Amino acid sequence: MEIIHKISELLRKNYNNLFGIRTNVILLIMLFVTSIVIVFEFFSFYILRNYYEATVSGYLLNQAKYDQELFINYLSDYSLEQIVVQDKDQFYRDNDAQVQILDNKGIVLFDSLASSSVGSILKTSDVIETLNGGYSSYTGKVLENNEPIMSLSYALNNGNKQIGIIRLTTSLNRLNNTISSQMTKYYIFGIIIILFAIILSFISSNQLVLPLKELIKVSEKFAKGDYTVKANVDRNDEVGELAKTLNFMGENIVKKEDLKNDFISSVSHELRTPMTSIKGRAITLQSKPIQEDKEMLSQGLKIIENESDRLSNMVEDLLDFSRLQSSSMTYIKKNLNIVELAQFVYNQLLPRANNKDLNFKFESAYKEIIVFADESRMKEVFINIIDNAIKFTSEGEIVLRIEQDKDNAIVSISDTGEGIKEDEIKLITQKFFKGSSSHSQTGLGLSICEEIINAHEGSLMIESKYTKGTKVFFSLPKVVEYEEN
Repeated sequence: MEIIHKISELLRKNYNNLFGIRTNVILLIMLFVTSIVIVFEFFSFYILRNYYEATVSGYLLNQAKYDQELFINYLSDYSLEQIVVQDKDQFYRDNDAQVQILDNKGIVLFDSLASSSVGSILKTSDVIETLNGGYSSYTGKVLENNEPIMSLSYALNNGNKQIGIIRLTTSLNRLNNTISSQMTKYYIFGIIIILFAIILSFISSNQLVLPLKELIKVSEKFAKGDYTVKANVDRNDEVGELAKTLNFMGENIVKKEDLKNDFISSVSHELRTPMTSIKGRAITLQSKPIQEDKEMLSQGLKIIENESDRLSNMVEDLLDFSRLQSSSMTYIKKNLNIVELAQFVYNQLLPRANNKDLNFKFESAYKEIIVFADESRMKEVFINIIDNAIKFTSEGEIVLRIEQDKDNAIVSISDTGEGIKEDEIKLITQKFFKGSSSHSQTGLGLSICEEIINAHEGSLMIESKYTKGTKVFFSLPKVVEYEEN
């Protein structure tokens, strides 16, 4: 029940944060998708721009190579100044780009657009790099109108000697317009993806938040004491597992509540009976005629003593159960001769068995089997189990036997009593379970024994046949440094 309240409290604390959970889910999905879209857009722009600029650069380079071949085939016998004056149209009449002819110092000798740069020295990167041969390109803007351009400078060679530079320049406006047109499609695609992500994020957040709200409602009803409500378990994820756990816990609490109510009713009855008997005998013994009858007085005092012991045992069971539930049961373990302890308990309970004319036997082929255990707690186990055997056996015998195997000491207590019904054997060690026998009391004895044995890393088992008898046996690990006798 405590676990249910903790879960309920946790879910209630987070109820007001469910909107925050939904928002966080949406934001995370949107952040992830938007980041991918932005990276995709930048990558697409980079690829497109490089592709188109490479195309333009390749076009200018091919044109420059053509002009170089033209120069070698037709104009190599003239100086660069003569070419500029007489045959310059050979370089630009079939060329859409701006054509400039420069000498080896970077001075512009000719410009097909007759710009103001004629006679000046160009110091752009492409020109500077081409002064030493080869070719180089440059991308920038025209200062006059801020128009984007691409220029390619190519060395004009006459044989093995560079005589100047031909520089081709073209506008990138058309290229940029083409890129913008292409990128518009990518932008639209990215927006569609983001819109789709928004819809998906809302659906995903609802898939998470709505089941949690349902679980919160169930947990709130649990917190109010209604354990019959069921959570929806039609999911196969963690939320579905949580719903199954809540349902399972609710069912267990209902069972425990029923057992607890039965226990309270039973214990109340069990406590009332000896208390009534004690009170009745005490009142009777106060009368003067009874006080003069020594036999009646002795019998009354004996009844009071027995009923007091019965009450004491019930209270002791309840206290042990309380300590076990709160994990405050302490164990003082030491090396213990389990044979000697069993012999002691046998001698202690033998008179009780003899009073019922039961044949109570102790059997062991060993004088010493050492286990690491709490002596008082193990004595409690022996007494509880043997007391049950005496209580539920009206005739026949009870046998306490101590054996061992390679690793464990094995204790068995068998009787020829009334036995346990088959459908009750699996339940007999559950807390508060009393079974159908009229001799049962609190229903805690065997449960406490099992808890103690488990705390000693042992195990307890019960075999029984109804009306034929019962055998309870448990094992405890031996202390390895002791040899068998």
